[in-house]
Amino acid sequence: MNRVPAIVARRSVRTAGAVQLRNSSLQVTVSGLNYVGTGLSAIALAGVGVGIGNVFGSFLLAAARQPNLMRALFNYAILGFALTEAIGLFALMIAFLMLFA
Repeated sequence: MNRVPAIVARRSVRTAGAVQLRNSSLQVTVSGLNYVGTGLSAIALAGVGVGIGNVFGSFLLAAARQPNLMRALFNYAILGFALTEAIGLFALMIAFLMLFA
């Protein structure tokens, strides 16, 4: 059996302090992982949707149990919404940085 040594597939050339790969399929694979990472970081946006649903669902339950605390509960619900949405914006920012940087 003739097998190609692994050293041949990992050939590289040093030019101006940077390593340049000669194997184009390796370059395509590494640059394609950028899109995989972006998609995985976008999964966090689904968690944000669930979190916002939990915040307002809990607010409705608490307001139904004690209507006299409606104003204070609403303030806490808006605070929870803002913090949950901030996490979503951070995840979206990371996704865009991975995609375009």
